Amino acid sequence: MDMNGTKMLVVAAHPGDVLWRCSGAIAKHVKLGGIVDVVVLTYGTGGEANELFRAGYTVEQAREQRMKDFTKSAEILGISRFEFWDLQDYRFEITQEKIYRMVKFMRESRPDLILTHWDKDLFNPDHGTVFPYVNASLEAATGQGIFVDGTEPIERAPIFCFEPHASEANDFKPNLFVDITDVIGIKKAAMATFERKAKLAEGYVNRAGYRAVNAGSFGRKGCLYAEAYAAVYPIAQDGYFVY
Repeated sequence: MDMNGTKMLVVAAHPGDVLWRCSGAIAKHVKLGGIVDVVVLTYGTGGEANELFRAGYTVEQAREQRMKDFTKSAEILGISRFEFWDLQDYRFEITQEKIYRMVKFMRESRPDLILTHWDKDLFNPDHGTVFPYVNASLEAATGQGIFVDGTEPIERAPIFCFEPHASEANDFKPNLFVDITDVIGIKKAAMATFERKAKLAEGYVNRAGYRAVNAGSFGRKGCLYAEAYAAVYPIAQDGYFVY
């Protein structure tokens, strides 16, 4: 399958969310000729950087370390463009100003598909807030009567929600498994840039193995590693996100 410049937009609450939850799909998309833009809404200092604070980092040092780590991982994954927005971690709230900021980015990026959070996460309130934020922003980005800095409206793009940390507790029901067997080495290398989270990275490799079993049950023979997603809208296209 050839992506021929197909644009994927990833919107995540924290830097690590990109690596744990969808870096395999990102690497796969790039390998097939696609383009990936990423928006990381916060630096993750509210909870994702706990191990840095235990090691004596200041908030500013933790922010710098996360930027350094993610920049390295973005190079490994082949991400074309990424932005850190420095919004308030663990107190993320949807406002009209934030929606219009995302509208502008979406209209500049012009994505063919969007990856973001599931709409529920008991362990991180920001995750559950990001989905309605992205969905509302996409709706506004398609509006002919929404005027933001001279940008032009876009067509609606399908949204795929990546897996939360504790799927069963958060009612996550995947209906798409992306085979990442051929890019699992890239996913591992990207996750390894967060050096103090080796155990968490190992857990997500194990999860990819478990999801491969699910993928095999639904017909993807020979799959050794997979990522799970939930398609928000019915698929009315040619199914290019199903590998």
